[in-house]
Amino acid sequence: MTDANHAPSVSDAGADARPQSFALAEMVACEICQRRNPPTRANCLYCAAILPAPDNAGVPEPERASAAAAKPTLDVDSGFYVVLAAHQTGAIDESSLVEIAGLLNLATAEVKSAVNLGGPAPLLRAARFGEATQLNAKLQALGIEADIIPADALNLELPTQKIRALEFSDADLAATLLTGGKASVPWSDLILIVSGHLLINRKERKERQRRGRSKPVDGRELFSDESLIDLYMRSGDPGWRISPGGFDFSCLGSEKALTAFENLVTLIELLKMRAPHVEVDDAYHRLRPVLANVWPLESQTKKGERRRSGVGKVDVETITTTDNEVQFQSYSRLLQRIKMRELEG
Repeated sequence: MTDANHAPSVSDAGADARPQSFALAEMVACEICQRRNPPTRANCLYCAAILPAPDNAGVPEPERASAAAAKPTLDVDSGFYVVLAAHQTGAIDESSLVEIAGLLNLATAEVKSAVNLGGPAPLLRAARFGEATQLNAKLQALGIEADIIPADALNLELPTQKIRALEFSDADLAATLLTGGKASVPWSDLILIVSGHLLINRKERKERQRRGRSKPVDGRELFSDESLIDLYMRSGDPGWRISPGGFDFSCLGSEKALTAFENLVTLIELLKMRAPHVEVDDAYHRLRPVLANVWPLESQTKKGERRRSGVGKVDVETITTTDNEVQFQSYSRLLQRIKMRELEG
């Protein structure tokens, strides 16, 4: 996501430079798409994957091709996240920020905002550990401290438990699950609260088909924005999720307000007062441009029923829904994993 206020990236800055030419043996083969790239690039021109160091530039082409063919293909359920470490210790100058933005395919202002927020933030997802370590080394040379976390450590296959009510006691926090069960934990076990938003964009388009031709006859676009908070415990379980649409705020007592937004803010403050070890992260909304580089928003399109609207005429509705549920879930679980690593030392 870029705008006129964003500083140019490295690729923009060098747009006017005279192009360089390289011998075939100097080109670097991408491990993902196998296409050749100039040895001066950090990311593939074609698929944006991190390129290996050009240490095989002098190897004969047949041997390089054979080695590339022996590499395993990309597993979409695997990978490694390069994560900006919280509370960066050193100042980063503007030229380094521009170079970092070029490595990550981000705007300089987006990188600067992520660093200034002071919390952990995923910068890029690499297919292999070697790619992640290469990028990590480049970032460290530019003044950025980062960690590497395997994608499978997020346990995204385990669903977060949605809850519809909370009860407070002096010793425990108890939850009524949306499925009807109950769970409780000591206040000292509540260690992390992650707040964010569920954003849904729904586009409905109706087309009329007649004699093999189609033309749009109707359409509308709907948008919803719902606040969310995830609660995580010392046990490392998937956690509890609160969404205002299905939650009873009676636990707030006399402090219960008229709007869901006010009630969520009050609820977080009450949880912070009672849980001595809890940490609250509310950076999701401000990090969305960076997160979209790691977890792009997902869209689903489906066709509705075909309905006759006259002689030889058939109306077909197409519904396209785009949401950020996977993106928020991934970010939330990443923060949980980082918190658990801190507790494990």
